[in-house]
Order: sequence, then structure tokens, then C-alpha cells
Amino acid sequence: MFSRRSREPEPDEPEAGAAPDPAPPAAPLAGEPGRGVRHDRVREALGAWAERKDARTFADVLRRAASGELLLDVTDSRLADPARGFQQGDTLAIASTRDNAGADLLVAFTGHDELQRMRQAAGRSLVQPAAAVLAQAVRDHQGIVVDGRAPGAFIAYAAEIRQHLTEEPEAVARLTEATTTRSLPFAQYVEALAAGPLFVPVAADPDDGPAGPAATGPDGGAYTVVGTSPAEVWAWRPGGEVRRAALAEIAAATLAAGRAGIVVNPAGPPVVVPAAALPR
Repeated sequence: MFSRRSREPEPDEPEAGAAPDPAPPAAPLAGEPGRGVRHDRVREALGAWAERKDARTFADVLRRAASGELLLDVTDSRLADPARGFQQGDTLAIASTRDNAGADLLVAFTGHDELQRMRQAAGRSLVQPAAAVLAQAVRDHQGIVVDGRAPGAFIAYAAEIRQHLTEEPEAVARLTEATTTRSLPFAQYVEALAAGPLFVPVAADPDDGPAGPAATGPDGGAYTVVGTSPAEVWAWRPGGEVRRAALAEIAAATLAAGRAGIVVNPAGPPVVVPAAALPR
């Protein structure tokens, strides 16, 4: 939907994704096939990753994993009554694995079926916010592997997660979730943007000016690119420097450049804030 603006011809941009359907209610524990949640947006990105492994598809997986839910393998936990979930005295065992270099990786899944494929048997899964899973991978492990036996099996090491989702993946997740789901009234959403955090690509061309690179909207207008994480920017335009910025600074530069407004997460699903709705 939003393409990069440039004086030089560029490859076609991938079509912006539509907002996902609401996820079904998640059970705290999914011990049977088909229960729990399925993160279809991450699955879609893993399909692209399986076909083309580059900076854009890598960033696309991580940006989508900043919202929604993932599953952890807790098959080896000891529960007195699995039907009642965890109780006092039970032992929670979260599975991890090691790569060929010996790095400890947290194991996560987009659905219970992928856990079964990894285990090659029935297992038990624990549903968690995806951003919390990534934060745990950084805090307690050396990275994460998602859907380890799928064609798009994906590994991100702790340094890569920090680079794409900052030191606090759960902090960027709040605004990412609101942008992806459009769960807030527009006025409240703009207030949330003002609270941040926000990230913008650093201009590589002096002609971009203080507002940085622009995207072309369906109306032909120029929009300042804003991401709710560095990964959101790199999924739109791989590489290049990204910096953190406040909405007031972004708005001032956008208005000074005479642009139509800003577009948040242009890789999709995007949210447009017209110039008239930006804070002065």
C-alpha cells in the first residue's frame, strides 16, 4: 500500500497485509492438538522466510512476533492435575535447545501442531504473549527458534532481537499491538503515539530533509515513515540507520516538509495519521 519514494526505479513493494482476524480465546494450557492459539501472521512471514532469507524477511518475522501470542513447550512439566492447569507444588519445565555452536535457544511455536511436529508426538503447550516470549529469549537464553521443524524454521539470537525490537520487546509491543489490531479510538491512538516509543529511518539522501524518507500513499501523497520498532522500518526498507524519535519532533518535520501526514508501520497493516491530526 505504501511504497518507497525515490527518483530511481525500485522493485515492487509487497502488498500491505490486512488486519488479522481476532484470535480465538486462548487456553492457558493446550494439551490436545488444535487447542491454544495459532499465530497466522508469523506463519505467513515464516513462509516468506522459507523461500527467501534476507534482511527484509528476517525483520518481517520479528516485527510480527512483537504482537499476538506464541506457544512454549512445557511437555516435561510435572502437573498433579493437567486439566486444572498449574497449581502450587507443580513443576514448570520450559523446553529449550542448542544450535550447532552450542548456543542455548528458547523453543517457541506458532501453533500446537508445530510443537507436535517438533516432538513427533503429543505434547503440552503454554500460551504466552509473543513479546514476553522474545523478552524471555533475550533474558534467560541466547536467542529463540520458532517452529524448528517447519520449512520456515527461524532462529534469532539475542543481539538480533535487541537490534530489531530494542532491549525491551514488551515495551514496543504495546504500540505495535494497537497499530496491528486498530484496537484504540483514533484520538487515543494518536495519544499512544505521543507516548511512544517511535522509530524513523535516518535520511541517507540530503534531499529527504529532516522528515527523512517518505512513502507514497494510495492517494499519491508523501507520508513520513514511522515504525513502532526498528523491525517495522526494516521490513519496509531493509538496512540503513534507524533512530528513536518523539511524535512532536516527527510531526514538526512532517508539517515543515509539507507532507500529507505520517504512516505508521508501512509494511502493513499501516495506520495513517493525516497532517491535520498531528500535534502542533
